[in-house]
Amino acid sequence: MPGGNGSNLRGVLEVKDLAALLGGAPEPDAGMVVVLDVSPTLAVRVRSVVEVADVARAPFFLLPPGLADSLAPLSRGAVLHKERLYLELIAEALPHRVGPRSTPAPPRPVHWAESVPERALVFESQGRLFGMPLAFVSQVVERGEAFSVLPVQSGPVAGIFPHAQVLWPICSVPALLGTPPAPEPFFLLAELAGRHVGLTATRVLGVLQRFEPDETAGTFRVPGLAEPVLFLDLQRMFS
Repeated sequence: MPGGNGSNLRGVLEVKDLAALLGGAPEPDAGMVVVLDVSPTLAVRVRSVVEVADVARAPFFLLPPGLADSLAPLSRGAVLHKERLYLELIAEALPHRVGPRSTPAPPRPVHWAESVPERALVFESQGRLFGMPLAFVSQVVERGEAFSVLPVQSGPVAGIFPHAQVLWPICSVPALLGTPPAPEPFFLLAELAGRHVGLTATRVLGVLQRFEPDETAGTFRVPGLAEPVLFLDLQRMFS
């Protein structure tokens, strides 16, 4: 058991917060302690221990390119076990001291859509309406238990999601405009600039057509909706 203040194990091993070692915020509660068989021995605090399992035959996914670069040296990828996704950490590569918090990635330049196609999928995210050209949309899926947040925020990425043998980075369109990313009930799976990208959505309003430019850059009006729909040039922003 950890010491009285949770900072040591049996008065011998100093306990380090795993989330903090990975560059994220430390866990708010005491949780559990796991001792890693590395040299020197490392005791880490985790939120909980789910189970001990053989995952040799479980589906394995490499992390998407450019996703949470600070995690790349510390993780081989992710394993899908019982419909839940787990990062596979490289225990030998974990730092033994908490370093400075990782610097957030610089925001992507915002490019507004100058025109929209005849038909587009309209969705709501964090209280705002957005549109995406229908040609870019592959599928709309519910979030499900397989979605996983990352210990370190990576720009607009809210987390990762396995689908069709691919690990998708799930991004928040409002986060591209400066709002913190947040997981939402639905994901729009799309191909943007040649890469797989998922976008979070509170709800999906459907495919609409006959958009007309509004007064503000990137906003368009469409029959049947009282609010304007915002279109970003996502192809340019993810290229």
